[in-house]
Amino acid sequence: MKKKSYHDYVIKEGKFIGDFENMYRDCEDPWMQSKQPNKYARMGAFLHIRNFNIKTVVEWGCGLGYYADWLYRETGIKPKSLDLSEEAVNRARKLFPHLDFEKADIATDFLKYRDYDCILFSEIIWYILPTLDKLIKQMQESFKGKYLLVNQVFYKGTQKYGVEYFTTREEFVNYLPFELVAYCEATTINDSTIETSNLFRIE
Repeated sequence: MKKKSYHDYVIKEGKFIGDFENMYRDCEDPWMQSKQPNKYARMGAFLHIRNFNIKTVVEWGCGLGYYADWLYRETGIKPKSLDLSEEAVNRARKLFPHLDFEKADIATDFLKYRDYDCILFSEIIWYILPTLDKLIKQMQESFKGKYLLVNQVFYKGTQKYGVEYFTTREEFVNYLPFELVAYCEATTINDSTIETSNLFRIE
């Protein structure tokens, strides 16, 4: 029997599955987190944090914690790192015991973390599309003056899921009602994706 790929638990054939708990139980390193893919965008986010003097960060969808640790090493900020999967949080705590990981559901717990300077979504937008409009409204009502930092890959004409929302960085920026204050995007000729890092001021 062929071993399942982590993709089978997330988005398959253009449909959202979202079985993150079993994915983290069955897959050792989904999205190759230990290798820190999408490094252009991830490093760009560190520059945004420095340039706008951001002091505290709440990270939604932290997975195994590799990006939280990189963020800490680059900026000195220990993010509050959250994930829906208890298995992911437990593994992250073992890998990076010096950092702060917690199980939380963005659909119900978002407002509990309103005191941080910056909300970080790193490669999770496609997985929160059903609650995105609700989150936007909550940010408008309860996060004024804060920042939203979004690292997200977009695809060069091959996207199948979420196309009714947006398919490019520009369409994503236009979807959000916040002021874009900084962004970067990068790719290589051989990549099928475009890495982006976007910083918004919530007003």
